[in-house]
Amino acid sequence: MGLPFLRLEILRFRGKLALLPVLGLGTALAFGELSPVIPYFLVGFLFSAVFPGGMESVLGLLLPKPFKRSRLFLRLLLLDVLTGIVIVIPFVIISRSSALYSLFALPFLPLGYLLALVLRNPRKTLAVGVILFLLLTFVPPGIVQMEAQENAQEALGIHSLGDYEAKKAEYHTLVENLERRYTTYVFFSPGAQLELFARDLEADNGGDALFRLFITAAFSLVLTLMALAIFLRVEPGGLLRPSPPSLYLSALPWWFRKELANLWASRTFLALLPLMLLPVEGTLKAFGLLFLMPLASLEVLSESPLLMLSKPVGRDYLLLRFLVVSAVFAISVPFVGASFGVALFLASLVFLIGLFTRRGALVAVPLLALLFAPAIGSVMASLTLTALSMIPLSVSRFRLLRMDLRGWG
Repeated sequence: MGLPFLRLEILRFRGKLALLPVLGLGTALAFGELSPVIPYFLVGFLFSAVFPGGMESVLGLLLPKPFKRSRLFLRLLLLDVLTGIVIVIPFVIISRSSALYSLFALPFLPLGYLLALVLRNPRKTLAVGVILFLLLTFVPPGIVQMEAQENAQEALGIHSLGDYEAKKAEYHTLVENLERRYTTYVFFSPGAQLELFARDLEADNGGDALFRLFITAAFSLVLTLMALAIFLRVEPGGLLRPSPPSLYLSALPWWFRKELANLWASRTFLALLPLMLLPVEGTLKAFGLLFLMPLASLEVLSESPLLMLSKPVGRDYLLLRFLVVSAVFAISVPFVGASFGVALFLASLVFLIGLFTRRGALVAVPLLALLFAPAIGSVMASLTLTALSMIPLSVSRFRLLRMDLRGWG
């Protein structure tokens, strides 16, 4: 059973697994000094949002075949981990520490499985997985740092710049000790553990570095056992049963009502609302938008374009849907400011890539988000990229008019 199952799972990548090392090596060379942490973000994104999508196809095997569920789960877990290793290998050529950093992305794989089993909707899993990945990576470390600094200032009686200069050494020592203590409390944050792990590697503090790895491994094991427990009892039909959106406004044409329902049921848009309301800086919200808006453009392509043949709207309808979704996402402008133009350009670029290969576009989302993250907050960059977004949109229309719909979808 092992070899056929492995072949079946590899078919999910449709021969594109060999492209991942090449893509990873090119990204590592492009990012230079930042390359050690790129595998964490890339693998973490895939583990939390992309790979759990295979859970639905695996559950489909439970219906006609008497496979043991525990063996199926472990084989799926092993294959996804091996895929992550393949992605990380090119980065090791540039920096050996990147392999160690990527270990902290491991908890996101069983977490993604949990989301897939609980939410029972691939779109919800994708959106919530991205949100949790960003939150667990960035929010707890920031909270720990602020709490450590505030408590250290209060304990040492630092109320002015003069007090700080007089007690600088004691202050930094106390802040470091408090950060280590508080980071242990937030064991559920791989980002917080990774930050201290990187510091320990620079300071040759092997004992504490191993402790951070142990915390992450233990948390991964707990999540894996939880996901396995749910997997052993879940009813496959719950994930496989289709749930088309409701049809509203009966006076309108059926195809228009269906597209309107799809727009309101956009999971990525629903994930945008809590992100904008979170009490965090606008920079972090803008960084999250660089992920969500391109994912929303892929939602536009999630339905088979063959349905366009039965709609009196022509092939431009997909492009119009993209423009409508982009206009809806414009409600984030008061929260992210000039960064919206950067997200719009990324969304148009991902939309164009998705017209050729949706799997490739999904892999490109985190890479493009990290590549264009330095442009966040720049008005000039936003205006420039907004204007440049017309280029991929024009090419997208050219592609839509000439693509073979029978071989796509």
